[in-house]
Amino acid sequence: MQRFKTLVQTVSLVLLHSSWGLEAKWLCIPVLSCHSCALSYFACPIGVFAHFAGHHVFPLLALGAVLLIGVLVGRLLCGWVCPFGFLQDLLYRLKTRKFALPAWAGYVKYAVLALMVFTLPFLFGEETVFSFCRYCPAAAAQVSVPAVIGGAFTPDATVSGWSLLKIGILAAVVAAVIFSRRAFCNVLCPIGALLAPLNFVSFWAVKPPTSRCISCRKCDRTCVTAVEPSARILAGESPSRAADCVVCHQCQVVCPVKDAPGEAAKN
Repeated sequence: MQRFKTLVQTVSLVLLHSSWGLEAKWLCIPVLSCHSCALSYFACPIGVFAHFAGHHVFPLLALGAVLLIGVLVGRLLCGWVCPFGFLQDLLYRLKTRKFALPAWAGYVKYAVLALMVFTLPFLFGEETVFSFCRYCPAAAAQVSVPAVIGGAFTPDATVSGWSLLKIGILAAVVAAVIFSRRAFCNVLCPIGALLAPLNFVSFWAVKPPTSRCISCRKCDRTCVTAVEPSARILAGESPSRAADCVVCHQCQVVCPVKDAPGEAAKN
């Protein structure tokens, strides 16, 4: 499963960033990938929402596309498609001491979404310094870092303070996700906050791997967002019915007492 997931994430990364002129920036895909990147095909919903909020226009098409995808698959794209999620998964594999974040930290992303994506751009305009896009680490990785590297070979090139700030934030996020699994997703990602409630109603739901859970908690230890799926599996509920679940299906893979096909339904 891990190899297959990595393959899907790699292919998604390439497909999302292989535009050489063709693009569909009118369509939002709910993954953290900056549409200012020269090779991006699609628009980032966060950038679109902040832009339209600054102009006091309701982004009906963008919001509809995001909600439709969320209702269909919940946060599946966070776990399998998002390039910045993929970066976090790769960095967490580095052999270091690991830390768990406090449960309250997961609520910060909702404040980020409400304030830095909608409210503050609405009050102070699209170009406000309070917009999330001003600090987005994905934008730093895809736009600021390439610009700084490219400018190093250009005579009299200058680096803006905003580019340096973004790169500094990116470095801090990189350091955090090495030590805490998907720390950015869990604490700061506004797309995760936008899609989180839709996990409870999405058509795509991870099936409980067993109807006879032995509370070994292997699924809890392997969960990439620490949502403790064992409690829902023990209750016969979908382990993905949790706000922070990224629908990676790893809890199904590691279960040592998986039901035979159809057994759970009989029970």
